[in-house]
Amino acid sequence: MTNVERLQQAGLIETEHPLTPEEIESVNNLSSAEIDALISVRAKLGDDFFKRKVPMGDSHRMGTLLF
Repeated sequence: MTNVERLQQAGLIETEHPLTPEEIESVNNLSSAEIDALISVRAKLGDDFFKRKVPMGDSHRMGTLLF
């Protein structure tokens, strides 16, 4: 499973908002530990946090997920 697929499965990247080829390459170049950390943060903060913090239609952008 690719890093992009792992993050999609974890709800960090929405499948309805495809990533650019450059974004896919960047995400897939992250280490397994980095992906695990992102998934852990997502799980700990929960759905409500991400619904409040991420503008609709922009949740696939990794830089906007937390801030």
